[in-house]
Amino acid sequence: MKRRGPKVVLIGAGSAFFGRQTIWSMVTKPALREGTLTLVDVNAPLLRTMEAIARRAIEASGAPLKLEVSTDRRKVLRGADFVTLAFANEGVKLRGVDSAVSTRHGMVMCSGDTIGPGGTFRTLREVPRQGEILRDVRRLCPDAWVVNWVNPTAAMGIAMMRHFPDLKTLAICDGPHNPGFDDNLIVHAGLAKSAVAITDALRSRVKIRSGGVNHFNWLVEMTCDGRDLVPKVRQWLARQAKETPAGDPKSGKGYQSALMAHQLAEVFGYPPMCIPHTKEYLPFFQGLDTHKADALAIRMWNVAERRKWMRDCWSDMKKLASSRRPMADFLAKTTADHASDIIEAMWAGLPKRFYINGLNRGAVTNMTDDAYLELPCVVDMNDVRPLPFGPMPRPLLGYLQRVLDEHELAVEAAVTCDRATLRKALLASMVAVSIPDVEACMNELLARERKYLPAKWQA
Repeated sequence: MKRRGPKVVLIGAGSAFFGRQTIWSMVTKPALREGTLTLVDVNAPLLRTMEAIARRAIEASGAPLKLEVSTDRRKVLRGADFVTLAFANEGVKLRGVDSAVSTRHGMVMCSGDTIGPGGTFRTLREVPRQGEILRDVRRLCPDAWVVNWVNPTAAMGIAMMRHFPDLKTLAICDGPHNPGFDDNLIVHAGLAKSAVAITDALRSRVKIRSGGVNHFNWLVEMTCDGRDLVPKVRQWLARQAKETPAGDPKSGKGYQSALMAHQLAEVFGYPPMCIPHTKEYLPFFQGLDTHKADALAIRMWNVAERRKWMRDCWSDMKKLASSRRPMADFLAKTTADHASDIIEAMWAGLPKRFYINGLNRGAVTNMTDDAYLELPCVVDMNDVRPLPFGPMPRPLLGYLQRVLDEHELAVEAAVTCDRATLRKALLASMVAVSIPDVEACMNELLARERKYLPAKWQA
C-alpha cells in the first residue's frame, strides 16, 4: 500500500544551495508534507544546522513530516522512495584550483564545474563517490528514484546510465526549472508583461522547443498560434545587450554575458538558454581574437566571490537555526526546488512538464537514442519520458555531439583511471587548441589533486 507521503533522502543536506529549499518544499507541498525527510551529510556541524532549520520549519508549518538525520547514509536509506544527490567534494576550493590551472595553460574557465579541464576533473572526483552511493542504493532501496543535482550534471547522469542501468535515475539542473523557465520566455517574447500574468490558456497556445546538453541548452523553436517568436526573443537579447550597468560598462559580468548571448543568437539564429555556462563551452570567448575591436572574452571563475556568497548563505541559515530570523519569513519567501517539484509530480501523478537530463529515446530524431540530453519530459513513478522534439539543427547538432563526447570520455576515465582516456576527454573540449598545453594541464591537475582522486591515478 502506498504511503501518504514519500521518503526523500537528501545526501549532501549541508549544501548552502539545496538544503533549505528541500526543507521548504517538504513542509509546504501537500503531496510531500506527510512523508519523511531524511537529511544526510558527513559534516556533522552543518548537518546540525540543517536539522535545526528543519525542526523549526516543521513546527511553524504544522506539517506532519517525519524527520530523520544521519551522518551515515547506510543507516537511513532503507525504505527510500527518492534519493537526491547534492554533495560536493570541497567544491569551492577545487573548482578554484581547476579554474586557475586551466587558465594558466590557455583554457579560461569562467565556471569550471562542467566542461573543459574543470568539468572533467570534477567528473574524476565525483563519479567514484556517486558510484559508492549507488551501490548502497542498489542494496538497500533498489526501487528508489535517484535524482542527481551534482555537477557536471550530464557526466554524472551518463555515469548512472552506463554503470547502474538497473536503477531508476535522472539528472537535473536548477536553471531550466519549469514553469519559470518557459514563463520567462513567454515574457521575453512580449506575450505577457510578467510571469504572474500568464494563464494556462496562454501557455497552451505557445510551443517551445528548447533543449540540448545541460548548461548547453538552446531555443530551437518558439511559436504562438503558429507565429514565430524566436525573433522576439532575439530582440529581447539585443535590448539586454545594450543595457549598461553602473560604472564601467565592460566590468559587469551580467553585461558581458548579455553581449555574448546576443552575439551567439545573431550568428546561429538560436538563442542560448544558459549563457553563464555556454560561453565557456565554445572557443569564441577565450580571448584569442586578432581583431580586438568589440572582442568579448570570459574571465576566470572568481573563488572569493563564491566564498562570500556561501558565507552569506550560511549566516542566514544560522539565523534560521537559532531563531534570529523568523521562520514565518523563511516560509513566506523561500521557493520550491526543481527536485522537489519533480518528486511531487511523480508521487501525486501531476501532469506537469519538466526539463530533465536523461536518455534521448528518439525525442531528438537526428541523435542517438542513448544521447544524454536535457529535454522537456513528463514523469510518473515508473518513468521519465522525453517529449517529441524533432531534429536538432546544425551547427548545434555538431556542438552537442562534441560536448557529449567530452562527457562520455570523462566518465570512462573516471571509471577506468586511464590517462590515455583522460587525455582524449580533455582534447575533446572545444576550448582545447594545443596538445602540449592539454598534456601539461592534465599532469599538473593530477599532481595537485592526487589526494582527492582514486589511488589508481598515481599508479
